[in-house]
Amino acid sequence: MEEDARLSNVQSPVWKRFFLLRVIEGNLRHIEDWLNLASVFIIMFLMFFATTEILGRYLFNRPIPGHVEIVELIMAGVVFFGIAYTERVGGHVRMELFVTRILKGRAYHIAEAITVTLSLFVYLFILVYTFKFALFSFQVGDTTAYIYWPTWPSKFAIPLGSLFLCIRFVIELIQHVSQAMAGVEMRDLD
Repeated sequence: MEEDARLSNVQSPVWKRFFLLRVIEGNLRHIEDWLNLASVFIIMFLMFFATTEILGRYLFNRPIPGHVEIVELIMAGVVFFGIAYTERVGGHVRMELFVTRILKGRAYHIAEAITVTLSLFVYLFILVYTFKFALFSFQVGDTTAYIYWPTWPSKFAIPLGSLFLCIRFVIELIQHVSQAMAGVEMRDLD
């Protein structure tokens, strides 16, 4: 309670005045960090895997069977495990010229809230339908054509990453709406 009172007196984002939102956002940060770390390790594995495959193919004339299928299966984790983290740090490509230079105060946060809402709807759609598709793959025992590895683990990476991205979008929506309601110009909401 004292921390809530202290935060309201200091120039800080409006949403940080609410303990529950700070706890949820803090826990989500940890999950995003771990998923991003998993994505980094997958990338490192892919580098070593590609090197091993090339060396095996050209030095020993023994390529790794199904190497293309393995890389295809792993790529979903690379992309979707790090997507919520990238949104949190503002790493996605955006067209900000109009929003950052012209819009100020409430108008800026309203425009951001609209953008986040549209993104949330798109990724909710992706979340629901890729989850159904991954569940169907699991139920029928879908496998790759050449090495017969199950495809459902990589298919579940898409809804998992989309789930945490949707949670991140909800938090960003709350942040921008609270800033717009307070009429505060602050753009860095961390």
